[in-house]
Amino acid sequence: MAWTPDRDRLQADIAALARDELRGRFTLSPELAEAAQYLAQRHRELGLEPLAGDSFLANFPISVGVRASQPVSLQVVRGRKTTAIASAEFSIAPQTASGEVRGAAVFVGYATAAEPAPGGDDDKADKSDAPTYDDLAGVDVKGKIAVVLLDAPGRPDTMTFFRRLQREASDFAAAAAPLKQSGDVAGLRALHERTRGQVIAMLQRFMPGADLKDMWPLPADPLTVEFDLQAIVAPVMREAGKRKGPQFAMGAGSLRTKVERLAKAGAIGVVAVRGPRSFLDDEEREADAFAPLQREDGALGEQVALPVVQLKWKAADSLLRVGKGKRKISALQAAIDSELVPQSADIPGVELQLSAVVEPVQVQAPNVLARVPGGDLRDEIVVIGAHYDHIGVVGRGECGESRKDGVVDSICNGADDNASGTAMLLELARHFQQQRPRRTVVFAHFAGEELGLLGSKALAERPPFALDKVVAMVNLDMIGRLGPKGLAIGGVVSSDAWMPLLDKIGNAGLSVLYEGSVATRSDHASFYKKNLPVLFFFTGTHADYHRPGDHSDKINYDGLVSIGTLVHGVTRAVADGLAVPYKTPPAGGGLASGLPGQNPDTVVKRVQGSSSPVTAPAAE
Repeated sequence: MAWTPDRDRLQADIAALARDELRGRFTLSPELAEAAQYLAQRHRELGLEPLAGDSFLANFPISVGVRASQPVSLQVVRGRKTTAIASAEFSIAPQTASGEVRGAAVFVGYATAAEPAPGGDDDKADKSDAPTYDDLAGVDVKGKIAVVLLDAPGRPDTMTFFRRLQREASDFAAAAAPLKQSGDVAGLRALHERTRGQVIAMLQRFMPGADLKDMWPLPADPLTVEFDLQAIVAPVMREAGKRKGPQFAMGAGSLRTKVERLAKAGAIGVVAVRGPRSFLDDEEREADAFAPLQREDGALGEQVALPVVQLKWKAADSLLRVGKGKRKISALQAAIDSELVPQSADIPGVELQLSAVVEPVQVQAPNVLARVPGGDLRDEIVVIGAHYDHIGVVGRGECGESRKDGVVDSICNGADDNASGTAMLLELARHFQQQRPRRTVVFAHFAGEELGLLGSKALAERPPFALDKVVAMVNLDMIGRLGPKGLAIGGVVSSDAWMPLLDKIGNAGLSVLYEGSVATRSDHASFYKKNLPVLFFFTGTHADYHRPGDHSDKINYDGLVSIGTLVHGVTRAVADGLAVPYKTPPAGGGLASGLPGQNPDTVVKRVQGSSSPVTAPAAE
């Protein structure tokens, strides 16, 4: 008889992890430690072994900023004249390395390159019309200080944009609550139209001409209207996909990515500028605020390879004129964004000198690691993982409040994201402890996923076991809201063994999408980058994704149990010795910034469920 997870235990574990007292399990909050202790105690009760000495907790460092050890300086040198830039006009970047450097100034646009055109290495693919874009092509930055635009061509900072939408959602909920209470349909219509207009106006700064007429329509009953993030994001993604010319990956705007490219090309320092077209509105553009050097609501990652300062765009326009035409940086940004043609050039007659001496500020966070020793193949390891952190509460993390029937909810409980995967991990641990596998199985509960896959990166970089003994990694992230679209299983082309195994296991009556690419947005990506085969189980985003409505009573427990049987089929086969050889990805890599199913070209196949779709409870 096939194994199935216990519904009551799943429900109890999800309820425990998603309760209000844990305040959204934000990685940098004290409540995460309480969640970690809960998981450690559950593994202790199940009889599993810890990996980190006598403890199930394995701490790893998270960089949350820097502090300057001495005064920072930025100077412009023209011949024998040196001009010190006022301290109010620049700031060290929170990720900066220490260093004192001087070199000729060169403007490098966004220091980014377009994604490879579809077709990979297929000789039959016609690449003659493939758009190309590379700000560093033909540009000599060796020994120079690069002046670089933040963000990506024609696009704002992703996190800033998301926070703005959260603010719009909170403002809308606050204004809608009394209107709903009084049954003011006309008022709700006007509020919806006003808020929708504000969002469209913001978007059209970056997407002129985009067709957004069907974005976030008013429901038939205006009294039920909510700020629907998915109804906003979906048409935006659709319109972005229609954009002609070069396409830029989600990470193209990352300062870290820019600095890595520049360091590799030989630059010795970076002056970053957020051009005036990159702000969400006129108020933000005028303020041109710097990022705080230390954060309480997020991580900054390790220091970058070069000293980096950010210069306000008006100061950059005044002090740094580019190329023979002595053009302002704001004008060059406008040209890049409209024409999608690089404008990189030297800044003639100008050297820059910058000095930054800093020390990192770090905190510790715990992964929770447990092990079931194997039998005759105990030296080989299967990693089954799920992140247990979430995005916290309003004011502490990335959570935005919601209001319904006059009740304010400011806690993003994260029942689906990802108490669902975490609870399933505990059920699998119980099973493997009772029926020992041939290979050793490591159960990894990751912290810091919401801050950038930090826990899984830490484990993949510094594992308490031999990484070359890991045969595969299976990741469970958001598997609790099975609906009509079914289950997605990603990463199937990371090994030629996956599809035959999945075909043999079947679909348990569920609709299943088998995705070839490896999504970069969850913890399996950290192991795939180490050349390990991976699988990713996922039931998709929903209206409560990263919202306070992600409660345990909205989990589709019947669907979760069915998904558990499929996960068990995969993990049991691999744990009992199935060969899962890693498959080298195609040119351009097997990683993809989108979620499973978003790119039809990477979908291996779809299987329709044999029974009526199992639907999750409605979102708030």
